[in-house]
Amino acid sequence: MSVRRATGGWDRLAGPAGSAVVVLVVVQLLLRGVVSVAQLALGAAALVVVALVLGQRFVVPWLARRAPNRPRITMTRAWTCPLPPEEALERIRTAFEDLAPAVRSEERCVEVSVGSDVTFRRRGTASEFGWRALPLLATFRVVPRSGGSEVSADVRDDLGWYPDAPSRLVEDEIDRRSGSLIERAVCATCR
Repeated sequence: MSVRRATGGWDRLAGPAGSAVVVLVVVQLLLRGVVSVAQLALGAAALVVVALVLGQRFVVPWLARRAPNRPRITMTRAWTCPLPPEEALERIRTAFEDLAPAVRSEERCVEVSVGSDVTFRRRGTASEFGWRALPLLATFRVVPRSGGSEVSADVRDDLGWYPDAPSRLVEDEIDRRSGSLIERAVCATCR
């Protein structure tokens, strides 16, 4: 037997019943003169402000850290370059210095993180700051090949959990920027 059946359905009434109790208490406080309409409006406004501040401070970062509920938007590409692996990795690292990304290096891998999901959520796609913060994660792997190296790039969005998949506009921008990051690495390793 499920928990819902065991409780007799009271859990479905808790929300509406709780709301009705709050409304009755507020009406009684107003009718008896305990609070005025101005005090009630001021309290409601303060509650909204507190909810917005707490939402921006705690809820938005929490959603940005959660795993997405959809497949990531990715772009991959592989190419060969005449450089040895160590030099190819160093050129890829220096190619992204001007973007001020977070760069993490391992033995044969460079990970470049650009943008911020928290800033993207707060500023949105309607502002320049929001668009600049569109989060991407690029991973460049280099393996030695005869006479040089083979570089593989995997770029994906770094968006956290959203109720819906990103709009077509955001998907197109992710594709455009992913291609731009890969082209930057190709140019850095093939010159």
